[in-house]
Amino acid sequence: MRKVLPFLTAGLVIAVALWLGSQSLAQEKATLQLSNAPDVEFSDSNPSDTPQVVIPEQYQPDPAELQAAAGANTTTIYFTPQDENTSVTILFLYNTNNVAATVGIQTFRLNGTTFINTSVNVPPNSMVRIAADPVSTISATWQNAILVNFTTFSAYARMTMPPGVKAEGYVAWNGGATYDPLDPVPVLPLRFSTDPATIFLPSINRE
Repeated sequence: MRKVLPFLTAGLVIAVALWLGSQSLAQEKATLQLSNAPDVEFSDSNPSDTPQVVIPEQYQPDPAELQAAAGANTTTIYFTPQDENTSVTILFLYNTNNVAATVGIQTFRLNGTTFINTSVNVPPNSMVRIAADPVSTISATWQNAILVNFTTFSAYARMTMPPGVKAEGYVAWNGGATYDPLDPVPVLPLRFSTDPATIFLPSINRE
């Protein structure tokens, strides 16, 4: 019995040491995760009241183009952005014309007031990419992506499309504050409509 007791004591000491070590490691991991977590004070899920829009110079319409777009024969399409801390909305605008075209983008809060009101100039026979998060990628075609940070304040949105301009888009669950189109993440195509009443279901049939 006397020979067994030291082994039991040593085993107990080792077990306690291992347990304390695991607790310390768990605490360090929790601290690291907390330090790497996004600041939620003014995040996409808890945004400030000031929209963030960054349009590269080559996609900024000049006053004459804005005036021409205001009187142009356009088609209005509606969609619902999804832009939380873990998701991002991506838009593509295709211009099939031989001249530049100006697309208006407006988003609205739940109470109907305007949150974002901006315009994008799409060069002739070209495509522009719009992202709700800053794009960080080695992909050359995404280097001049436009930033329109919809945030959770944008309950629904609309775009005024000149003839010959097409739109496509999707929501990506990027799980962070930046977006890399090369990352394999879940995506969901956006549903566009020219009828705002069809963006949200008007009723639910429970029969």
